[in-house]
This record gives sequence, C-alpha cells and structure tokens, in this order.
Amino acid sequence: MKVSVLIPMYNAEKYISATIENVLKQTWADLEVIIVDDGSTDNSYDLAKQYESSNVHVYRQENKGASAARNLAFEKSTGELIQYLDADDFLSYNKIEAQVKLYSKINDRNAIVASGILLFDGDLMDTICIPHRQMSTNSYNKPVDLLIDICREKYIVQSSIWLVHRDLLARVGAWNEKLTLNDDGEYFFRVVAQSSGVYFCSQGAVFYRNTPQSLSKQVSQKAIESQLLATQVMTQVITGLENSKRARGACVNFYMQYITRFHSNFYNEQAAVEIKKLGFNINTFKKSTLYKIAYVILGQKLIKKLSKIYHKE
Repeated sequence: MKVSVLIPMYNAEKYISATIENVLKQTWADLEVIIVDDGSTDNSYDLAKQYESSNVHVYRQENKGASAARNLAFEKSTGELIQYLDADDFLSYNKIEAQVKLYSKINDRNAIVASGILLFDGDLMDTICIPHRQMSTNSYNKPVDLLIDICREKYIVQSSIWLVHRDLLARVGAWNEKLTLNDDGEYFFRVVAQSSGVYFCSQGAVFYRNTPQSLSKQVSQKAIESQLLATQVMTQVITGLENSKRARGACVNFYMQYITRFHSNFYNEQAAVEIKKLGFNINTFKKSTLYKIAYVILGQKLIKKLSKIYHKE
C-alpha cells in the first residue's frame, strides 16, 4: 500500500532538510512525500525543492495557515494511506512500516492505527527523548471512549501519530482553516468519531520537537478564540456520539483545562456558558473533587467569578 506523507511548512529552513531526509529513510519503500510551503519568508521552499523527485513533490501557496497547507497536500496526494508530519518533527525509521503491517492485519478501511510519541529538544541524536502523554496501548472499538479519555487528560491528539485511509479522511472533510490553535485536535476528533476503532502500534514512534515558539504554545487572543471554537466542535462531536453524564462531564473537564491555562476573561465567560449548556452548575463543584482541584489551581476569586458568569445566563 502506498503511503503519502503530508508536510505543511512555514519558515522551517532550520529543520526541513533533516525532516525530509528522515522520511526518505523510512523502511517502508512505497511512499510519496508531499510538501506545501505556506508562504515562507525564509529559505524553506528552496531547500525543499532540492529534494524534489519522482516521489517528493513540493508546492507553494500564499500564507493561509497550516490547515490550508494540509488541505492542499491531501488534494495533491495519491497514497492509499495518509501520514501527516510537521516540518520540524521526525518519525522512527520503522514507524510507517509497522503501522502499515498492523493496518493490513486489521483489514478495515475505517480503522485508525496510532503510535507512541516522544518529546525532544535540539538535535535528536544528542538529546534525551521524554515519553509524552500518548495513546493507550489498548484498542478502542468504541471511538467515543478514546475521545472521552482525551478530554479527561489521559492522552493527547497529535497529527503525526496517526495512519489513516484516505477514504475515511475524504468522508470526514477538510481541516478547518479558521483555526490556528488545536486545529489538529479538532480535525482528528472528527476523524476518530467516524472511524470503526483505533488501534495502538507498539512499534515505531513520533519524535515531537519541543519548540517554545510553536503555535501550540501561543496564547494570543486569536489563539484563544481558536481554542474555544475547537473545544466547542470537539465537545459537540463527543455528545453527538454519546449524550451521557460521563460524556458531558468529560467535556466540562476539557473546558476547565483551558480556563487554567489561559486566564482569559473572554475564554472564561464563554466556557462558563458552554458548561451550563452541558448541564453542570459551577457551584455544585464546591462539593466535588473537581471543585477542590479547581480551587487549588485557580483560587477562590476566579471560581467565584465563573459562578457569577454562570448565573447571569
């Protein structure tokens, strides 16, 4: 089976050559590499063009964001299976091969295969890799169970861990180009929701570069609005699959994660409204474990403010 590795790129001249060379060393031979430069202002495009060949294709677009670049890369791809990869990350050399073999055994186009993920800084060969929160080693025959676990902060959603059939991705639709933060989380929530199950591959892994300037660490107003929209969609996906108290509680937990991170009045107000829609009263948290945890993290002042916002609705 042919695998398409899709790489969005923006001002990645420091990393892109090593990333391309990493993909070309994969032990799975039947693959193509599709790189889309998202209007870089550095030398990224010229560096990538040096690797162009019969199985490496480089395209360029005006700056529209990573999601738009991924959408174009998917349009240009021809592989039966799709592997997304950020321009500064790596895959273990056996990652794709191991996942393709597991996928072939499952023999279900609607199944998804996931890998582990490791964090690293600087040069991969000169640094210590740290295991990141990752997929469970258990299989999920019910996709909603995985989505709930992610909301409960057990695991993460990162675009490079997955290997997915293109038919499933075509059915899910495009990446949301309005999002600048957690676009990968929102997208793969939709993918997982339409899958028949998720299977963990114990061989191979993603090496995720810990870069302080990455989009996932930005907390601008635009990023906060993006995270809010992503969270709204992700929680709607979950409740669309299962509208139970445990599912809604997991969604509340998901909103609370970003309340603790952003300390944004805008986000807090909107999150309080969404929490109310999910059927939870913030005041009831005072008697629960969730409230006690929130009290330690946020303090009494912010919790009281959230409570007032709730009762204004």
